[in-house]
Amino acid sequence: MARRRVDALIIGAGAAGLAAAREVSSAGLTAMVIEARGRIGGRIFTLHDGNCPSPIELGAEFVHGQAPETFAITRAAKLIVDELPDVHFRSHAGKFSSISDFWGSVDEMQREIARHVRRRQTDFSFIEYLDRARIRSDRRQMLLNFVEGYHAAHPDKISARSLAAGDEETSESANKQFRILNGYDSVLQWLRAGLDPKRLDLRLNTIATEVHWKRGDVRLQCASGTGAVLDMFHARSALITIPLAVQKAKTLRFQPELAERDEAADQLEVGQVFKIVLRFRQSFWEEDGFVKSHLRGRAGAGGLNFVHAEEADVPVWWTALPARVPILTGWAGGPKAELLLSESQQTRVERTLDALTHVFAVPRRLVDELLESWSMHDWRADPFSRGAYSYVGVGALPAQKTLARPAEGTLFFGGEATDSDETGTVAGAIASGRRAAHQLLRTLQM
Repeated sequence: MARRRVDALIIGAGAAGLAAAREVSSAGLTAMVIEARGRIGGRIFTLHDGNCPSPIELGAEFVHGQAPETFAITRAAKLIVDELPDVHFRSHAGKFSSISDFWGSVDEMQREIARHVRRRQTDFSFIEYLDRARIRSDRRQMLLNFVEGYHAAHPDKISARSLAAGDEETSESANKQFRILNGYDSVLQWLRAGLDPKRLDLRLNTIATEVHWKRGDVRLQCASGTGAVLDMFHARSALITIPLAVQKAKTLRFQPELAERDEAADQLEVGQVFKIVLRFRQSFWEEDGFVKSHLRGRAGAGGLNFVHAEEADVPVWWTALPARVPILTGWAGGPKAELLLSESQQTRVERTLDALTHVFAVPRRLVDELLESWSMHDWRADPFSRGAYSYVGVGALPAQKTLARPAEGTLFFGGEATDSDETGTVAGAIASGRRAAHQLLRTLQM
């Protein structure tokens, strides 16, 4: 039995869906937000544990650069935002060496790739760039680790063109990294607080399964978590913000099908990540002389922020700086993440702790004595994400515009995979949700 007809059905209550819902609600339209999980947030997943002095982020954690979409919300919500110190070390055999200009090296790589792209006038993979470029081995390893980790990508699949930058110098602010001390979920709560309850209904634990549509008319079939068929929802339009991997799996079916979008989705890639947050009784890495005793040469000592260890199973680590909190986060992306995700949960933990003892050159006994808890979420196994975030395959840059294109003025699409400027980020998700909402509003208000 169909429920009352609303102006818009919004599928997904992650950052894109909630940003879209807020725009639609503010415009005075009626809408229903359909969310498969029992919580809002999508791939933002914040834990607030009374035993931990700071929120634990199992999904998105950083604000990359001074993203206007995100910072407008943090200012409006009066959230506390910390800028991370730009301190990077490389660990090899338990010895640290300072990476003097980490982001400068990344920027130079992006400009060099852009020059290669212009010369060849075609796209190619990142690994092909590395094989052709004359780069010393340690820098090659750092850049390879960056692309696999930051972009969660296979180096032989990711588009070099998607990594390219212009010849102009990257602004200093673009490379700054920030953390929301209230928790990333506070951004979502602000978005949700702006929804008019008289005009907008949020349905959790409601899994969208089939979209039957024609111009100006949408009927959405949903199921509960147990598989029971729920009521049919009816609207003038729909705004879909499902993750790329879910679209590829076609767990949400469209009648009639969207062949062009399916083809575009197949050209884009789903990145996988392994992230684990370890909470200790005390921060052994902050003890007097710890960093100094691990340094090679005469590099200046200081606090630890990011530690890179390309040869380790878990190759990237970071602390909570500038906050002094006894938490370490381990991260792997791309191929290394997939290897870890193929193991049992307990094996992943064991390999993480072994990697930690190797990277930080501390006895495993000490780690086991100080460790109080660990937290992780397997985004690949999560049926409502099926992966971490998207990246562009070779030759696939136009596919993002195809994914963002409305269908017959009736179906509209958001999500980080549809945003070519900030793919894979919360800012990109927010921007895409707003863009899709504005497309919908222009159509319905004509």
